[in-house]
Amino acid sequence: MKALLFLIRRNLLNGIKSAFKKPLVLIGYIFILLFIIAFIVASFAMPSGEIRTLPPALFRGIMMLVFTVLYYTSLKLGIEKGSSYFRMSDVNMAFTAPLRPNQILLYGFIKQLGGTLFFILLAFFQIPNLKNNFAFEPHGVIVLLLAVVAYTMAYPLIGMLIYSWTSVSKERKRLAKRIFDGAALAVVLIFLIDLSQTRDFVKSMSHVFDHPVAHYFPIIGWTGSIASAAVAEPDTAFLVGAAGMAVVIFGLSLLLYRMKLDYYEDVLEATEYVEAALKAKREGRNMTFGQKTRKDIRGGLSGEGARALFAKNMMEIRKTSMFLFLDRMSVSVILSSILFKLIMPSESGLDRFSMFMVLAFSLYMLLLMQAQGRWSVEVEKPYIFLIPASSYEKLFYASLSEHVKNLFDGALLFTLSGIFFGAQFPTVLACILSYAFFGAVFLYAEVLTRRMFGRVHSKGLMIFIKMIFSFLLVVPGIIGSVIAVIATDSEFYMIGAMGAWAFVLAVTLFMFSAGIFNNIESSS
Repeated sequence: MKALLFLIRRNLLNGIKSAFKKPLVLIGYIFILLFIIAFIVASFAMPSGEIRTLPPALFRGIMMLVFTVLYYTSLKLGIEKGSSYFRMSDVNMAFTAPLRPNQILLYGFIKQLGGTLFFILLAFFQIPNLKNNFAFEPHGVIVLLLAVVAYTMAYPLIGMLIYSWTSVSKERKRLAKRIFDGAALAVVLIFLIDLSQTRDFVKSMSHVFDHPVAHYFPIIGWTGSIASAAVAEPDTAFLVGAAGMAVVIFGLSLLLYRMKLDYYEDVLEATEYVEAALKAKREGRNMTFGQKTRKDIRGGLSGEGARALFAKNMMEIRKTSMFLFLDRMSVSVILSSILFKLIMPSESGLDRFSMFMVLAFSLYMLLLMQAQGRWSVEVEKPYIFLIPASSYEKLFYASLSEHVKNLFDGALLFTLSGIFFGAQFPTVLACILSYAFFGAVFLYAEVLTRRMFGRVHSKGLMIFIKMIFSFLLVVPGIIGSVIAVIATDSEFYMIGAMGAWAFVLAVTLFMFSAGIFNNIESSS
């Protein structure tokens, strides 16, 4: 075990030494550290419920819904692929070492702490927004983070056991899938029945996901009950949830540690899947990873030189799309944005800004999902530097497919939103153009970040810097939209101000970042 702990310690030291050898990378890490510290301080120090105070039942319903989705997706994947704490480097080295399986499993648990810290950081980024809408108790931040830790430690253990049981036969695998899908379908039907009676999305969500039975439901309900205590004093449901999750985590860990384990084959497939997913993320293919590609696509676009990049990328988008350019990313952004507006209570006083709220949340989702665009795949390939065209022309055609897709997604999202919320055509058009312009801002912010820092040793660092950079660039547009709505009391001018800022910003970032194709060193 000492040798495994030495590996963890040595990897951390090598990462620190590598950062000190690259001043720009070190500056990026320091900037990220300061940004994270600021969010942590804001999460604990900022008052809650200052903008508005939504009912605690809504918060509890949201938390229960979030953990239901998280457990369903992670454990459903575990049926097929299993769960793993390991990487392929561990498979090649630690699995073949003369060590007890129990020690290697403990080594995996220690490495999992890094993933837990990542989830905690994501939770910290959401807490200021939650505090703006809900009245947190003094202990609210602590119990919310406790729920996140409980989830990140529990689902790999449960997934490992489920996979061990289902991998014995196809019948067990089918049975497990039917149980998961049947449970999910039952929840959806119960919600729809309640919605048909109340005609109120928020009330129905509170009735279903804040029901006492839901809070005492094993695993999902226990985790949700822990998080729900953020807006109320700890009650019986919280105590049962905390005790239940502690028993599950420590009980399963102890059971696996003391058993005569032979889990290597069980986690091997999951480790290979994780490794492939990480590779896809590094190459900018994370949103299309695991999707079946269509082979019946016929061309229609063609071109020479830099224009060939556009035709190629449009073909790649269509291969992984369900219809035209509609893919998983489109569906995720559209559904989550509309649901976000539906969840907001009508008495919140923001009904007259429905389209702006949908736009704001859709941009937030776009920033998270468009962490890496398809252009990053092109810059890794040397042939783009050999195309006889200017750097501006190559960047424009390499990124044009992203703009077309964002325009398509925005048109679909805001046409539906306009119908649902009764918006006027000029407002819908302003939202569509603003969505496309901000998509260009996020993309060219990534290009400029790559040009400034080069290909750093950590893709996570590059994505994090790009997201912080994009967030800071959006702030003036938010200020401008606030000034516009105060001056005109019009949602159209509010959205127009943001869109105008995004257009100016996109053009500016394009001009500064186009030089990335002048030097092949930018891809190395």
